[in-house]
Amino acid sequence: MDQRLAPALSELHRLLTHCAHQLQLDLRFALLGGLAVSTWGVIRATQDIDFIADCDPSPIRDVPLRSKLNSCLEGQGSSLEWRVGAGDDPIPLLLRVKLSAKFHGVTADVLWAHKKWQREALQRPIDVDIDGEQIPVLHPEDLILMKLDAGGPQDLLDVQRLLADPPPQLHIDQLKKSAARQRFAQLLNRCLANAKHKK
Repeated sequence: MDQRLAPALSELHRLLTHCAHQLQLDLRFALLGGLAVSTWGVIRATQDIDFIADCDPSPIRDVPLRSKLNSCLEGQGSSLEWRVGAGDDPIPLLLRVKLSAKFHGVTADVLWAHKKWQREALQRPIDVDIDGEQIPVLHPEDLILMKLDAGGPQDLLDVQRLLADPPPQLHIDQLKKSAARQRFAQLLNRCLANAKHKK
């Protein structure tokens, strides 16, 4: 991991936990993206920190909550920007957090869960020790579903590499059932075939 990212990751974990406490939110969050892929054993160079988060109420619908989160995060020295997607946008709400200069201006994207299966995924992240900090990381099955849903070339390559050398937490039969429920079965099967071909 890039030496700048470990302290930044720890600070983001602290910030989100702090806001949950200050605003009395049942805020659930987990690491996803390239760092999560690396956590599950796939060597992946990345400069990005990505989280998925959910709470009730959700800032997707509760605009005043966004203002409260602004105040809380800015009060801790971060700057932020909300990106609101259009009606058909696959990402309806994203929060970009830029950490203070102490953390070399590292930014992180917090994607707000908006589908039932995404919210369910946030009920079972796995705490992983990353440089001495316990960071919640999406379960590898849920991470694969997120990648299949995104469907970009790098996302599908990440899926293939995770399937080629699966971590012990990954159960293929359960993954197939979950993918079928979300209509990702065909895409998953293609990734499985490519993973076997590359072994």
